[in-house]
Amino acid sequence: MGKVALVLGGGGSKGAFQVGAEKYAREEKGYKWDVIAGVSVGALNGALLAMEEYKRLEAIWKTICDNKVYTGKLNLWTYFKLFRGAKSVYGNEPLARIIDREVDPEKFKVDFRVGTVSLRTGRYTLYHHDSPDIKKAILASTVMPILWPPMAVSDECQDMVDGSLRRFSPIGDVLDQDPAEVFIINCRPRHPTPVTQEFHNVLDIGIRTIAIAGNEIFTSDISEFIHINRSVEETEKAGVTLTNVKGKPYKWYKYTIIEPKEPLGQMLDFSRENVERTKELGWKRAKEVLG
Repeated sequence: MGKVALVLGGGGSKGAFQVGAEKYAREEKGYKWDVIAGVSVGALNGALLAMEEYKRLEAIWKTICDNKVYTGKLNLWTYFKLFRGAKSVYGNEPLARIIDREVDPEKFKVDFRVGTVSLRTGRYTLYHHDSPDIKKAILASTVMPILWPPMAVSDECQDMVDGSLRRFSPIGDVLDQDPAEVFIINCRPRHPTPVTQEFHNVLDIGIRTIAIAGNEIFTSDISEFIHINRSVEETEKAGVTLTNVKGKPYKWYKYTIIEPKEPLGQMLDFSRENVERTKELGWKRAKEVLG
């Protein structure tokens, strides 16, 4: 049958959508992953899936809440710290403890990749499951700038942040494995949606800015993949081989995309009600797409 690649994008608390959708695909439709790539919350979800720790992943999302992900709040003291040179609004020590406790590099059973971005160079760095810095890379990939402080993954990779700044849906990270199918689970609709909220402070503005930029990257990533895939299919029917600038032939991939029809809400809303609702939406959407 060939390899099946799972691609998990970013979205904060919206990552519960991935948990529900992946569970349906695996338990109800028999999908088995041979390679998994993730960025942001997809890095955490992907790591547990690559270890085949399905029950642990569900347990994390069943008990997760704001204070198990980040510390701090936006108040006068926060503004004072930012004025004095603080690098973020919140701290991510609780999330760091979850990753340190739950991720065991010795237990990876599936080829796993995670991407991070350097604020210094702007470059995207891809880490593999056998990298000695994989746990740091997973945490770095969840670091949303402004919200959490950049971190060092290694001496060469300083000030690393969320991989979704460059690849909101890291499709390209799995194609070198020549998969027969690419299974993509995203946490947002493909088209930007207006919001009615008031922007009361710099945090509201920052989060909305990240969302708009992320949507543009996400739409571009998906659109390019679909466009090239369709072009390859059409040229192959005409007996023509489509190649990239280096002369390497493009390949046609069977692909499945599962994404919500409507926005899933605030990415920092880790309330029980929101997480359970989002997870259920993931299950239902996967059922609609896969049958």
